[in-house]
Amino acid sequence: MKKEIFNFTTLKVHICSKTKSLFLQLAQPEPSKKNLINEKMLIELESLFSWLSQHIEIHSVAITGQDNYFSKGFDLDEFVSLPEKRFQELLEKYQKLVYVMFFLPQTIIANLQSGGAGAGLELAMGADIRLAHEQNYFSFDHLKQALVPSGGGIGFSTELIPNSFIRSWLLSPHSIDNQALKGSGFIHTFLNKDEEEKVLTDILTNISNQAPVARIQTKRSLLEAILPGLDRTINFEKKFALAGLAMNDWRKKINDSKKGTPQGFVKARDLNLLLKGEPQPKKENLQ
Repeated sequence: MKKEIFNFTTLKVHICSKTKSLFLQLAQPEPSKKNLINEKMLIELESLFSWLSQHIEIHSVAITGQDNYFSKGFDLDEFVSLPEKRFQELLEKYQKLVYVMFFLPQTIIANLQSGGAGAGLELAMGADIRLAHEQNYFSFDHLKQALVPSGGGIGFSTELIPNSFIRSWLLSPHSIDNQALKGSGFIHTFLNKDEEEKVLTDILTNISNQAPVARIQTKRSLLEAILPGLDRTINFEKKFALAGLAMNDWRKKINDSKKGTPQGFVKARDLNLLLKGEPQPKKENLQ
C-alpha cells in the first residue's frame, strides 16, 4: 500500500512500506506539457533529494512520469521570460541535481515508459537502473532547441555508455531504436505495459531484501570508479553550455517561432570572438 507524502506542485511522491520504496512521479499540472522541467520542479526535486539523503531507511526510489511519459525536457517557454543569469543558475542547479543522484544512498530506478527527450533523458542518467516500454520514442534533441547539454548529457552519459552512441544521438538527433538503447546500456530492460507493475515490484522487492549497508557501500564503490569523470564533467560541461547560452540562439528560436519568421542563428565566428574577449556584433533585443 502506498502512502502519499509531501505537498508538491510538480511532483507526486508516495511511500511503500512493504518494499521500503519511494515512488516519485514527474507530474506537471498541465498534461500537454509532458512533464516539462520548469523552475518549480527543479526546486521541488532539490528539496526531495535533500530529504532522501537523510532517510537511509528508504531502500529504493522509482521515478516515472504521469500519463505514461517521462519528460520532454526543459520548459523553454517559461525559461525564455527569465533573465539570462537566472536561467544559467537553473541550468547549474539541474546539473547538480543529476550529479547528486549518484550519491543518494537509495538504489534509483527510472521507468522512462513510452518516451522522453532532451533534458528529460539527462535526468535519467542519474538512475542506477533504467526501464522503458517496448513501444517508445526517445531523442536527445538538445540541438534542435539550440541548446548544449547541461545536465550530464555529454559528460555523465559517457561515463555510463560508449561515447560513440551519445555522439550520434546528440549530433544527429533522431528517434533511438530499441537495439541501440539496449546495446548502449542506456535502457536495461524493456517492458510490456501489462507486466510493468509486476516487473517493477519484483525489482523493488529484491532491493528491499538486500542487506542495507552492503547495498549502500556497493553503490558508493561503483560510484568511485566513475567519480573522476563526473567531477570533470561538472566543470567542462557547464563551460560549454554557458558559452552556447551566451549566443541566445535558443531564445531567438522561440521568438522566431512565435512570430512565424524564418529562423536565424548567430554565426560560429561570433563565438570565437566571445571566447577571445573581443567585441561582438550588435544583436537585436530578444526579449
